[in-house]
Amino acid sequence: MRRRRDGAVLLGARTEHARSWPGTLAFPGGAVDDDDHLLPLRSGATGEQAAFRGGALREALEEAGLALLCHGDGTAADDVVVDDIVARMARGERLIAILAGSGLSLDDRDLRDLGAWLTAEGSFLVARYLLPVDDGPRRLCAPPTRELSDIALQDPVALVDGWLDGRVFLPPPIRTQLRRLAGLAGEQHPPADDDVVAALRPPPTEPERRRKDVVAGVTLLDPKTPTLWPATTTNCVVLGCGDVLLVDPAAVWDAERAAFDDALDVILEGRAVRGIFLTHHHHDHVGDAARLKARFGCPVYAHRLTASQLDDVVVDVVIDDGFVFDLPGGGHGPDRRFVAVHTPGHARGHLCLWEPALRLLVAGDMVAAVGSILIDPPEGHMATYLASLQRLIALSPRSLVPAHGPLLVDAVARLELQVQHRLARGRKVHDAVVQGAHDVEAIVAAAYGPDTPPQMFPFAARSVLAIMEQLVEEGRAVVDGTGWRAA
Repeated sequence: MRRRRDGAVLLGARTEHARSWPGTLAFPGGAVDDDDHLLPLRSGATGEQAAFRGGALREALEEAGLALLCHGDGTAADDVVVDDIVARMARGERLIAILAGSGLSLDDRDLRDLGAWLTAEGSFLVARYLLPVDDGPRRLCAPPTRELSDIALQDPVALVDGWLDGRVFLPPPIRTQLRRLAGLAGEQHPPADDDVVAALRPPPTEPERRRKDVVAGVTLLDPKTPTLWPATTTNCVVLGCGDVLLVDPAAVWDAERAAFDDALDVILEGRAVRGIFLTHHHHDHVGDAARLKARFGCPVYAHRLTASQLDDVVVDVVIDDGFVFDLPGGGHGPDRRFVAVHTPGHARGHLCLWEPALRLLVAGDMVAAVGSILIDPPEGHMATYLASLQRLIALSPRSLVPAHGPLLVDAVARLELQVQHRLARGRKVHDAVVQGAHDVEAIVAAAYGPDTPPQMFPFAARSVLAIMEQLVEEGRAVVDGTGWRAA
């Protein structure tokens, strides 16, 4: 973390090239490479500390263009030297190879250790450092990678306020740090570096560590579910700052349910579950609804066409397009208001939830951030699905929470991309029929080709059926005794 005396800190927005949470704000950082402990450091640190400190400065240079390089006498590398190093990194050369024999080292003398914490999943340890900014040589140049964009020094107070009203997307670890920095902003004089370190160093509380809030009142839990590969999880979206609405709880395995319950209890902190909302009837969206209904004694909401497809879950309140969920903040945060939007095509009873003030869409299976959306006749209908996508585009959402994968902040672009992808696939299928492919197997081979993994061919076949149904409806293909042919 890079912090200026006036409290501003250096952040950038994660691009589509980032490993996780694209579109959200982040401090420069990333994984430690196996040889980061060999990077030359001005401090002379060794072992694990050398790996952490070297990795932190390497990532700062790669992602944010923050160059802290010095000669053997401690003087900063000049602009020409730094520009050459950055250009070589942009061409794919590794920093450790560039620095070997150069007499240069990474200047880590001002790094302040903030300790480490585990990620929410407990999958890896995050080591944190503060780099105070003074009037010395602190150079920012064009970064050699594209993992962060819009890199700038920003005010923590404004960022936290923006998160509360939905203008800024802050993953939980970043938000925790910014809240602590914002708490220092009210002091009459800029706090000393030691005071900043003391505020930032304590590990997060368990609720802070485990939360995955998109914005205030929109939190994700992502248990593993029996869903369509390559997705492995389904987002259960917890809506509301006060009492909450659960969207698509779907954990079916005991271990996943236990972990889900623990995480949900941390999020609730004594608040109640007001209800369960089902976007549609597919098993990877409803698998835990009956159990949680019994646990919390709350109603289940769904479209009538969803209710008619369910055997193990009783829908208590049948809803349709325009139904409104008003979720008061209850003193815990802003009020939220979600409107049901009927979006058939993937499933006849499919509903999304739209928050107009946030311009945020809980999209269910209308678009996926991981994997693809299967349109499977007769439940799935391609022309209807495309019309539903156009309806969502007309809402002009700013962000989108899919059922599978992370938040999408380029919502309209993603929805339009989905439309274009389906239209392009439809053209390939039509071309295959024109060229003489008459059955599903031949059309799949021609329209999907060798790049499609074999395990996906059965799903491609179902998609071909949906496209052919659309082509027949449009009068561009006909069915005869041997299969399909172009009209």
